[in-house]
Amino acid sequence: MFRNKSEEYILELFKDANYTIKNYSKNDIIALEGDICTSVGLILEGSIDIKRTLGTKIIHVSSFTKGHIFGEVIAFSDTNLYPATVISSNSSKIMFISKDNFIKYCTSHKDFLERFLNDLTNKIFVLNKSITNLTFNSIRQKICNFLITEYKLQKSDNIKLKMTKEKIAESLGITRPSLSRELINMKNEGLIDYSRNHIKILDLEEIENALIQ
Repeated sequence: MFRNKSEEYILELFKDANYTIKNYSKNDIIALEGDICTSVGLILEGSIDIKRTLGTKIIHVSSFTKGHIFGEVIAFSDTNLYPATVISSNSSKIMFISKDNFIKYCTSHKDFLERFLNDLTNKIFVLNKSITNLTFNSIRQKICNFLITEYKLQKSDNIKLKMTKEKIAESLGITRPSLSRELINMKNEGLIDYSRNHIKILDLEEIENALIQ
């Protein structure tokens, strides 16, 4: 919501709200899975990762950077417990606004409420992508679904990677070596080509067919 806004702008915007600001170092835990969530977090500096531990696997759910809000869905749910662990991925500064104060602020600032609802809708879209990915069994299907989703979002067959390959692997629920091996296989079969920060789709039809096999 505020990724292009300065910290000074954000503090001025929320001058009528009661909030606290906390600083975190890299890998500090902001909230553990199962903790009670009673406030909305707004990232003033740095970035955070949302991760879940399922057995021996660590699933990367999402990442948020400066200007993003988190915890808003959980704070207003009937079961207001963090479903995943929130980790500071580098030095970060987080503003926390209590649930009650956040409601008061939204009701008195219509323009903010509209932006907030838009942001919430976008997050639901991301969640739907994660749920869809769980329906695929093979590593190749997971990768192909990721590629097709990004192809549609970026409107290009030359896909820019917005996360590291390690985080992509975590988001797909697979290991980093498994991702690398399958990307190599797909490259050798002429389906894709890739570099450090891009994956180019060479055979979209075959990638789409992989999802129905």
